[in-house]
Amino acid sequence: SSYCQSKSITMGSYVDDNEYDADSGIIISNARIASNPVSKSTNGRRSEESSSNHPYKKTPPTFLQNNRTIIPDEKTVIAHPRGWSMEDALNHAKDGSARAKAMSPAQVLESLQKGNSRFWTGQAQRPEVSAFERRVLIKQQFPSTAILGCSDSRVPVEIVFDQGLGDMFVVRVAGNCLGQTTQASLDYAVHHLNVKVLMIMGHEGCGAIKAAGLPQEMINKETKSLSAMLTDLKVGLSDVQKIFDPRALDRECVVSNVRRQVTNLVKDAKMMESINSGDLIVVGAFYEISSGIVDFFMQVSKFDGKEKNPSPGVSSRYFPETGEIVQV
Repeated sequence: SSYCQSKSITMGSYVDDNEYDADSGIIISNARIASNPVSKSTNGRRSEESSSNHPYKKTPPTFLQNNRTIIPDEKTVIAHPRGWSMEDALNHAKDGSARAKAMSPAQVLESLQKGNSRFWTGQAQRPEVSAFERRVLIKQQFPSTAILGCSDSRVPVEIVFDQGLGDMFVVRVAGNCLGQTTQASLDYAVHHLNVKVLMIMGHEGCGAIKAAGLPQEMINKETKSLSAMLTDLKVGLSDVQKIFDPRALDRECVVSNVRRQVTNLVKDAKMMESINSGDLIVVGAFYEISSGIVDFFMQVSKFDGKEKNPSPGVSSRYFPETGEIVQV
């Protein structure tokens, strides 16, 4: 059957002689919203009275998108008056894949920087997708970015970079550390999904990094798996000089860990092939929870033999062949 795309439907009941697919929650063909506003006392749900008068056996779900609702006199957006078919969905997926492939790694990195700027300035768009667009993603995905981040609940990476469904391939683990599983996941993203940017991001106040800084005898009291992880993370903190300011120490420990993970990641020959071919940029990042700002550093990218500076908005560039780090 064919499906229509409707966005931000939050109130009213559907009228018209259209067919409603109750299982998928999608309205077939044309539809409009009757002037049947939701009472504030119903907390965003239709009243029992309006539901009982509904022309269909099951009332279509109401939608609250981004904490914004449509008032009764606003026009509901119907993107395709005749509905969408699966052929339309497949063609839309092909178009999305082509657009993703057309972007260069530098353009993808710039889009992430802009997305984070929107987030921390309070201008996030949080691109929501319709039922049709979600259907498009059933058959394939074409993310432009892969990210190894921390599993901390305060660091939801899609939100931090103002990205939507299908935009990012995300791997999250405590301490954003590389291991067999996380490495394999990133390998898949690079070599099969053809992402353009691979980021390893730590964050302010990381509990795993703080725990890794504890004396080894305390770490040994943890469970076997947790103790092993913290001991491995501890190796990356050995070069951190004694810093007396606690906030500065926190940042330096997290950044030091990210540098180590980036260094380990690009030891892989196939990963470097993608970098040296110009198909991939690897970059480290630090997310400051208190401000919402992401700082980018430790960029690894194709070297043309001339320009050593990193991309705009990135503070340093790492050259794996020589171990040189160029700061700007």
